[in-house]
This record gives sequence, C-alpha cells and structure tokens, in this order.
Amino acid sequence: MLVLSKPPYVRWAAAVLLIGAALVWDLSSRATERAPFASLTIPRGALIDSEAIEWRQVPIGLLHPVNLEDARAAIRIDSGDPITQGAVSSTPILPQGWWTIAMDLPPAALPGSSVRIVLADGVGVSGVVVEPSRDDSFGVRAPGLVAVPGGVSDAVAIAAGAGQLVVLFEP
Repeated sequence: MLVLSKPPYVRWAAAVLLIGAALVWDLSSRATERAPFASLTIPRGALIDSEAIEWRQVPIGLLHPVNLEDARAAIRIDSGDPITQGAVSSTPILPQGWWTIAMDLPPAALPGSSVRIVLADGVGVSGVVVEPSRDDSFGVRAPGLVAVPGGVSDAVAIAAGAGQLVVLFEP
C-alpha cells in the first residue's frame, strides 16, 4: 500500500509570500535626494559652475549637502565623481608658486579679498587674503594669512616679521 503524505502547502505559501515581499520592496520607490556629480573633469582651483554639475538621485543621507555658491575645486574632480565637501573650497585656491605669510590685517579683510602690501622701501606687492585676522577669547589679535607671489615672498616675510609694512585694503 502506498502512503501519500500531505504536500508542504505552508512552506510553499511562505516562499510565495517571501518572493512577493522582495518584489514589492524592489519595485517601491525609496526616499532619494538630488546630489551634485561632476559632468566633466574639473581641474584643481577651477570655479565650479552649473555646466560642470550633473544632478543625480541618491539615497537620502548618502552624501552630505555641499554649498556650491562661489565654490572652487580644492582637488581635481574627475567626470562622474560626486562633488563632496572635501572636494570644494570657498577660500581662494592659490596659483602655483604663491606663499602665505602671517600679518596683521584690517578687520574688514575677508578671504579672497585683494590687498596691496607696501614695504618700507616703497615697493608695492599685490596679495590675496587667505585667512582674516581674528581676536581670540582673551582679546589678543591673531594675525591673518596673505598669499603673495613667490618672487617677492622673502621680502614680504622679512618686512612682516619686522613690522615694516602697511596693508592697503579697498572695501
């Protein structure tokens, strides 16, 4: 006599439910947000404009928001790479061969501002403010940083150390 057992209906139903749930999960729209990606290769120091940005949908929280207003590429960003906080800078990117020198600056001099440095012998040098002067918690004024071309950086550094220069700033 042949004994027939009951088919495993419960296991079949569980398998169908599991496959159905996976299909629903895969087809559901997940929460996404727009994130900037480079549409072309952006060289270091270049201004990031709307032509260089391609907006793509990514899962929420995957990339941190980036302020792209007046942003420059701090590093080379290849085409297709995400534009992240570490890849952009709002401070001026200096040309090759420029040096930063610590000196007292007017309170209104902000990063990216152009300044004219006059040395004791009357020679004038153009510079760019990299970091403004700041007051610390004790009221002591910390010097700011100004970038100057490499050819005159030695003379400017010596004059700054001796306190024999004047910084001109046009607000």
